Amino acid sequence: YNFGVEATDGGGLSNHCQVHVEIMDENDNAPEITTLSVSSSVPEDSPPGTVVALIKVRDRDSGDNGKVWCELEGESPLSIVASSGSSYKVVTTSALDRERASEHNVTVVASDRGSPP
Repeated sequence: YNFGVEATDGGGLSNHCQVHVEIMDENDNAPEITTLSVSSSVPEDSPPGTVVALIKVRDRDSGDNGKVWCELEGESPLSIVASSGSSYKVVTTSALDRERASEHNVTVVASDRGSPP
């Protein structure tokens, strides 16, 4: 914000100046994860790199407070890779074996680069 200030004394002298106020963003918004699509089942002969889910991440803060990165928690043959903009893909990293594990449960964790994140 910019605004002018003028001061006048009792003797008729005055002066003025410009004041510039810059508002800094506080890291007060958590990242939001939206699932765009998810495969309910994936064939075990799917090649590595098969897309299992598409997600979008948004943080309403600005600057570093709004820059987001994602990772997966949990053991699985899946990984998360940045796609375009604020979108990510959950993909297979190796062959799937239904006899070893018929399902995989992972958690997507989104963090911003603010302080504190």
